[in-house]
Amino acid sequence: MNWINENMEILLIASPVILIHLFMFAYCALLIRKEGVSNLNRTLWLAICFFFQILGPIAFMIIGRKGE
Repeated sequence: MNWINENMEILLIASPVILIHLFMFAYCALLIRKEGVSNLNRTLWLAICFFFQILGPIAFMIIGRKGE
């Protein structure tokens, strides 16, 4: 039972980072669907934004968004 308490502590500590990641991914996914992308393709940008937690969405915002 001690390992359950340790895992819950880790989850509570990591939860703000997880929530920020999910919010940033959802926001970028909406932008990708709505505006499109300037380079690569939509599926690849979605994968980058999801698998590279904080850096993926930041990279999309800087270099991946379609300029108007």
